Amino acid sequence: TINEFLSAPVIYVKNELRDEYEALKEGLPLHTFREAEKGKASFELEFETIDLRDKARDILSKQGIRLRTGKALVPFRLTGNITWGVPAPVLEGEEGLTVWCWPESLWAPISFSAACLAGQGHRAEEWRDWWCSDEAEVYQFIGQDNIYFYGVAQPAIWSAMQTGHEPRVQAGTGELKQTTLVANHHVLFLNKKASSSSEVKPPMAAELLAFYTPEQLRAHFLALGLGLKSVSFQPKPLDPGANPKGGDPVLKEGALLTNVFNRFARSCFYSAQRANGVVVANAKTGEEANGAQSYMPLGQIDPELIKAAEETILEYERLMYTFELHSIMALMDRYIRTANTYWNEHKDDEDQEALLRNAFYLLRVCAVLMHPIVPIGTEMIREYLGFGEDFWEWRHIFSGNEEFCSDEENDLGRHAVKTLLPRIDFFEKHPSQFD
Repeated sequence: TINEFLSAPVIYVKNELRDEYEALKEGLPLHTFREAEKGKASFELEFETIDLRDKARDILSKQGIRLRTGKALVPFRLTGNITWGVPAPVLEGEEGLTVWCWPESLWAPISFSAACLAGQGHRAEEWRDWWCSDEAEVYQFIGQDNIYFYGVAQPAIWSAMQTGHEPRVQAGTGELKQTTLVANHHVLFLNKKASSSSEVKPPMAAELLAFYTPEQLRAHFLALGLGLKSVSFQPKPLDPGANPKGGDPVLKEGALLTNVFNRFARSCFYSAQRANGVVVANAKTGEEANGAQSYMPLGQIDPELIKAAEETILEYERLMYTFELHSIMALMDRYIRTANTYWNEHKDDEDQEALLRNAFYLLRVCAVLMHPIVPIGTEMIREYLGFGEDFWEWRHIFSGNEEFCSDEENDLGRHAVKTLLPRIDFFEKHPSQFD
């Protein structure tokens, strides 16, 4: 799509209008004629400049020849006379100009980064650590209709701001880096395009959070596949035409979390507690346990489980690299259900220690891969496992749980985990979802 904007000015004319074009071509500005490619319905007229293309377009249109123009790098302005814009510096004596909203939106994320850092007690100037460092990468999730601004204009502005105004594809240390674009189609609301300027208004975040948890919403939006096409967002509580007896489409991915993933994680901890004699004094009030310590067993993992996990990790990494987020959700749906199935098929095995070793390994893989998607619940899993923040570092992704344990723990073959009291969920339903 970006290449289309960087191509030469072109006019496309239907093949059936070839004779009409031939009759007029001598009167058109200088151009290059190209036959229609195999299977294409139009031939092309390429011009040196946009002005020449526009002159030819006017001539052809006046003669009733239907056509369409291709995308091209049209001039864009940074300033105007809109009163509500941001006041612009005086350039070449032009006073009273303002910067319109679209170029302002280019630097707004940088301003937000500075404000966010300052609000956390950091120096506002530390925004450069995130936007200019060679070790950092900025991903911009945008609508496809904004590709011209963020994929064409922004790189030019970024390059012009570099030291010495030397355009470069990638800025060096201390200079603004070009960002990585992730383009998406529109989210429709109840099968209609919704925006603040249209008749159909999108629901505000506060409205959605009255019915769903952030984890449920994040998982659902990632699963929609907006990189492929526009998809309708249909929250049942906000849909007047919803079937009262039908399910809520928004909760499809949430059910994986609150049911399958939650059940598997709880099973691991509760079984470890039983194996170590941990007893909760009062299941209703959740009083403290009987003082016994619960442990995760360490040691050899089933090679077949390791192989399946590594295949899933590599596929996950490939999909993340290509921004196929909906496919990641499908991949993790399969993997989490497979982990839960493994538990159900082996929970009565005689060798409970082997079961727990394998199950806690599967739990760790599930938690790490789901962490970018549902950080609240997976952070809680890490806390109960008793591991540090390096638990999330990708360099450990192919390691076993022993990687995060002390030498003494590895020698003993066990690692202390936190006691999970009854009625504690890693992935909670929203209060409104209980009958």
